[in-house]
Amino acid sequence: MGQLARYLRWAWSTSWPVYAIVVLAVNVIGAVAVATFLRFLVPLAGARELLSVDGLSLSLYLGYFIVAIVVGVSLTLYVFSPVLRWQRAPDFYDANMARRLVLRIPALQAALGGALWAVGVVIFTVVAAVQVSSKWALTVAVTAVLGGALVVLMTYMAAERLIRPVSATALKRSSSMPENISPLSRQITVVWVMTSAVPVIGIVLMVTAQATDFFGGNATEILPGVFALSLTALFTGFSGTRLLTMTIVDPIRELQHAMNRVRRGDTRARVRIYDATEVGVLQSGFNEMINGLQEREQVRELFGRYVGDEVARRALEKKPELGGENRQVGVIFVDVIGSTGFAVSRSPQEVVKALNTFFDVVVDVVHRNRGIINKFEGDAALAVFGAPLPLDDIAGHCLAAARELKQELDGQELPAGIGVSVGNVVAGHIGAKDRFEYTVIGDAVNSAARLTELAKDTPGRVLTSAATVRQANEPEQARWTMMKSVELRGRREMTQLARPVRPTLAERA
Repeated sequence: MGQLARYLRWAWSTSWPVYAIVVLAVNVIGAVAVATFLRFLVPLAGARELLSVDGLSLSLYLGYFIVAIVVGVSLTLYVFSPVLRWQRAPDFYDANMARRLVLRIPALQAALGGALWAVGVVIFTVVAAVQVSSKWALTVAVTAVLGGALVVLMTYMAAERLIRPVSATALKRSSSMPENISPLSRQITVVWVMTSAVPVIGIVLMVTAQATDFFGGNATEILPGVFALSLTALFTGFSGTRLLTMTIVDPIRELQHAMNRVRRGDTRARVRIYDATEVGVLQSGFNEMINGLQEREQVRELFGRYVGDEVARRALEKKPELGGENRQVGVIFVDVIGSTGFAVSRSPQEVVKALNTFFDVVVDVVHRNRGIINKFEGDAALAVFGAPLPLDDIAGHCLAAARELKQELDGQELPAGIGVSVGNVVAGHIGAKDRFEYTVIGDAVNSAARLTELAKDTPGRVLTSAATVRQANEPEQARWTMMKSVELRGRREMTQLARPVRPTLAERA
């Protein structure tokens, strides 16, 4: 008993009480409307006797009305109890099963209401035939059927709207969209038939019955009924169209809001999927598209961490192929001094942390000066300026980055030598057809590596060649001083060295 009480308290805290009240209200209002129409607006003898307070039939109708409410609520709880159990403990139930049950709720609710209305139509028709006449029985049957059709449709549309939060949860947990999509055109046709055509049919039947002297009396007696049916057509037509419009417009607004978020760069934007029509397919397709966009962005971001953002972007824009091209580039080679001894004297975790801190500075400075990190080689890094994208004043950017590196690495735990060179290289995708990388090969790379070895034993620990300095802009040239000429390893001609001048007091300020 205590468990049942907790279950009922949980159910009351969800949206189901609102759902139950709205569905019950739709059916009660429909029943009262049909009874009122039969009692006051049908110009046929016997209505007052059939629905009089003292009549046995009215007691029967009220009794059936109460029984129908009890049976309807009980059957609704029984049919939807699997959905309630799934909502309370979703991990214990199959998501696809829950999706099928939830999407069938509006149709099942409408079918349940239709069945109860059908039983009532039979009872009311039989009582009318026995107590009054066959004409009155036919009138009751036609009126109740047409009124019931309107109530069933309004029940379906109200249930479909109220069930959206539950449908969104069920479809979010499900692995696929519904197999059988309900065409939206069919819903539009049904709404028009039920909300507009049915009241018009009622008007046509009343006029035809009066013309054939079915009701008897003069023609003015049907005017109240015709007027009531006209108002009903206006009300149900507006209500049905409004609900149907909201069914289409609401998800479109959600899609518009989500697309605006995506335009602003938020690839986490998603829309709820709660519809089993083409709108639901559109919602699902949007989410799948954004999932693909997010995966692409994640791949680009991850890829960019390995090869650089520019290389990754160009690779995603067009399929990279093996091969290279001659390019004028700037190269900075940065190599840690004494890394072997540092690694021996420290724990692996300390070594990795120090190297990561060191390379954070290198990457930041290189990117700030419009270069890319081509590769990390253990405790060394190779930066390239002018490839894959062309760059104006390659030497100027390259030399400025080297000077900034010197300043920002001074406070680091790991000292480093920095070599700078500008020259022709072969830049492109090198490797095998199934595994290749973007890299640069040539004299400029070799010269930067040789200059780095010399820089480790040179005050300031930054070296370049006079030829590289002469290619830079004049303000950058003024920040470098020429040194002696040496023969770099592997080269026969002499190379004049250059290093940054000491910063002046004005530059420090």
